[in-house]
Amino acid sequence: MLEHANLLCTAWDGGKLVGVARSVTDFEYCCYLSDLAVDEAYQKQGIGRELIRLTQSRLGRKAKIILLAAPKAEAYYPRIGFDAHRSAWLLSATKKLP
Repeated sequence: MLEHANLLCTAWDGGKLVGVARSVTDFEYCCYLSDLAVDEAYQKQGIGRELIRLTQSRLGRKAKIILLAAPKAEAYYPRIGFDAHRSAWLLSATKKLP
C-alpha cells in the first residue's frame, strides 16, 4: 500500500509510525487522499490535520484535495474545513457497466 503512493506523508513517535496520509496526485490539479490513518492511541491530538496540511504543502497552489470518508470519519472532515461535494460517484468492483 505504501509503495504505490506518489505522495506519502507520515507521523512518527520516535521509531513508531503513528500516522499516514497516502495520496495519488498530479501535484497541480487534484490530489486523491486515499488513506488517512492515525493510530488510535494518538488520535485527537491534531495528527490527522497536520498530515493533511503537510500533504497540501507538497501540492501546487491550485490542487484540490479529494477524499472519500470512512463511515466513522464522516463528521471529522467538515469539522476541519472540508466541503461536501454533490457529484461524487462510486462503481463497486462487482457491478458491471451495461
